[in-house]
Order: sequence, then structure tokens, then C-alpha cells
Amino acid sequence: MKKFLALLGAVVVGGAVLSACGETEVKDVSGDKKEEAKEEKKDENKVYGVGDTVSVDGMEITIKSAKFTDPTQYTKAKNGKVLTLEVTAKNSNDEQAFIDNSEFAVYDKDGNKVDDYFGYDEIAISGNVNAGKQMQGKVYFDVPEQDSYELLYTPSFSMDSKEVKFDIKVK
Repeated sequence: MKKFLALLGAVVVGGAVLSACGETEVKDVSGDKKEEAKEEKKDENKVYGVGDTVSVDGMEITIKSAKFTDPTQYTKAKNGKVLTLEVTAKNSNDEQAFIDNSEFAVYDKDGNKVDDYFGYDEIAISGNVNAGKQMQGKVYFDVPEQDSYELLYTPSFSMDSKEVKFDIKVK
């Protein structure tokens, strides 16, 4: 009986530890640290903007700028414009993490998903980021001209597939 109770206790403790490891954490790291604890719940539904930094599972994502760029001569933009987002990804974890341009999706004002734009020679942000290091790059989208867009960031290897929303205002 004692062995059974010891085994049962080990299973309960082990399950609690494993369930805590599987949660995705989303938090705003560009704001005030004092209010971080009480705003953690609100951050799940928060909409961020250009210049804000958000941490998802320890990967800090910042959309540094949003602007229209000219399409290349040989790859026209079907919707007329190319939206170029400059992104910084900082890994605050203890081990390597991955980021890729395919984790970003842009929607127009009517809620239609727009296509990625692949006309530039410059490769979009993609790769592994070592612990404590950062990567900068760009993501490109073929968009109709508007004042703002909705950007969704959904990390590939997140346990809960959380998505983070950005309101992208083009200057």
C-alpha cells in the first residue's frame, strides 16, 4: 500500500510539472514592469502596434517599421503594393529558438488574407536564433493600398498555437 501511495504521489507531481511546461506565455515587454503581473491576462487579447515588443515563449518580437516598397521589375505586385515589415526577433530563452516569415500573416481591412511577396533578392527573416541573441530581417506582402493592416504572428513551435495581433499603420 505504501508503494502504491508513493507511486501515485510521483505521478501527480510529474503530471503537474509536465502540464506547466506546455503552456505558451505571451506578454508585452515594451511596457512598465510593475503592472506586468496584472496585465498578463489582458495581453492574450491585446493588439500591438509598430514599435511594440511582445514576448511569446521567450522570443521577443518587434515590428520596427512598416512601409510600402516598390515591386521589382520582373515580379509585379498583383494587388498593387508591397508592404515591407522590418522585424527584430530576440531570443531570451536558454536554448536556441526558431523564427520564420511563414509565421506572419497579413489581412486587409475586409479580413482577406494577402499573399506573401517573393520578388526581392533579399531573403525574408528565417532561421534559428541562439540563446540571448537576436536576428533582424524583413517580411513582404502583396497588398492593396490601405492605411492599416492586421498582422498575426503565430509561432511554429508554440505549444498552444497562440497568435499575437499587431495593428500595422503604414507611414
